[in-house]
Amino acid sequence: MSSSQQPDSAADDSVSQNPKNSSLDVRESPRSEFTAGQEFPEALVVDSRGRSLLKWSSMWWLTLLCVLLAGWLTWRSLPNHGPRIRIYFPEGHGLKEGDPVRYRGIEVGQVLSVGLSDDLSQVQVDVALTSGSRAIHREGSEFWIVRPQLSLTEIQGMDTLLGARYISVQPGDPAGVEKTTFDGMAAPPADALQLAGLELILRADARHGISVGSPISWRGVQTGRVLSVNLSPDARHVDFGVRIDRSFRRLIRPSSRFWVTSGFGMDISLTGIKVNADSLTTIARGGISVITPVGESETPVASGHMFAIGDAPDQEWLNAASVPLVEFSLPETVMLRGTIRTSLLGIPRRQTFSQQALVIQTSNGAVLWTASQPLFDAVADDSSEDTQGVPEGLQLTASGRNERSLDEIAVASGLRNDNGAVEIPLREWSGPSVRAADLRSAVEPEECLLVRSSSAAGKTSAVIHAIDLPDLQQQSGHWQIIDAETDFSAWHGSPVAAMVDGKIIGMVLSFEGGPVIVPWQPK
Repeated sequence: MSSSQQPDSAADDSVSQNPKNSSLDVRESPRSEFTAGQEFPEALVVDSRGRSLLKWSSMWWLTLLCVLLAGWLTWRSLPNHGPRIRIYFPEGHGLKEGDPVRYRGIEVGQVLSVGLSDDLSQVQVDVALTSGSRAIHREGSEFWIVRPQLSLTEIQGMDTLLGARYISVQPGDPAGVEKTTFDGMAAPPADALQLAGLELILRADARHGISVGSPISWRGVQTGRVLSVNLSPDARHVDFGVRIDRSFRRLIRPSSRFWVTSGFGMDISLTGIKVNADSLTTIARGGISVITPVGESETPVASGHMFAIGDAPDQEWLNAASVPLVEFSLPETVMLRGTIRTSLLGIPRRQTFSQQALVIQTSNGAVLWTASQPLFDAVADDSSEDTQGVPEGLQLTASGRNERSLDEIAVASGLRNDNGAVEIPLREWSGPSVRAADLRSAVEPEECLLVRSSSAAGKTSAVIHAIDLPDLQQQSGHWQIIDAETDFSAWHGSPVAAMVDGKIIGMVLSFEGGPVIVPWQPK
């Protein structure tokens, strides 16, 4: 036997010597099971790549959701920058990176960096505008740094006294050429909003203490302001560039008279001392007054017209009648007064109210046109239960003397409109009214007058408030009045007359959300 066969012989001898161990080895050995005729097991291969995600633990799904949410929040937090521009200012005034750029109080950009120009003569400011402010980087746009400024007449930039500086902007023509580099202004312009008006040149023999920003007044009411002060080409006169507000430009005719208003005067005579003091603005900065006598040339003037300025007014100018601001007849309104009975937490209460109204003569009779609030508005109490306000004791006052009970002359309770107006048919009416032909619809905002009547000593006069086109913003169903300084509560329900033809085009409503004009909707 060879050496290669010795292990097998040894294994056979071991099995023969121990039969018990031999039978156990055969039963537990895989080779013995296979040799016994049983099938060899095969692994079942399954492709689980498409099902593995479905078998993940719920914690994995929660982790994935958190990652997606974090990514979305990070994307939302990134600044939404639009175009980038560079502005050169003569001074920095403490401006720093991160300070905002604002237009009409709304942030339209952010300062990215502040540094010196290459020649060290200017301050270089890089600005990133918001994506919705692309119309700002146009030719003609003006930029200036807003900072605290104190003078005898006003305080500017108070919001920057404790807060950050910011750049204010006056956009140019939205259809103008795009620019990326601008020269900033050292001071804000005299007419920051650049409202359209009548630009004139006033020439005087001296400056008379008049400066940029000085007011131009018509019988003490500011109608414009001085935009620039320069010498004439021959250096013998001083030329003032002025702008008359668009609401008053129709007052300026070729026969208009201008004179210097110092704001303070003293007349010493045998009868005593007479002191004349104007506003603090004219005392500190000087001013110009204007009047246009009636009966002279009615031809309107265009921008660029030149007038001479006198040292003092002629008393005949002041005593003579002047041209009117409105050249059409104004409607006479009526006053509607009453009481609204409501309840709060089950406790009854009464609230008096008054509002303007207009009576319209139609082919079907007279109709009272006024605001639906608070006539037909529900009042909600603290328990969230709506309690309908019930109007009581409604009285119509016309010309300050004729009072009629609305319950006696109203045919029906009225037809409400979705825009906040109500029309109440009247059984009889002999007071002031307008014809249906005096009203027209207006598709878009236009220059207009708010009109209401006021009575004193048995005489009724019209009171007006001019609304310029830039002060109106068209919204769904109404025009929003952009005027934060005027209280329009006394104008609630007053008719609105168009400046172009005097037709009534709407009604003004004073709400908590701000005053609006609802256009007239013909039936």
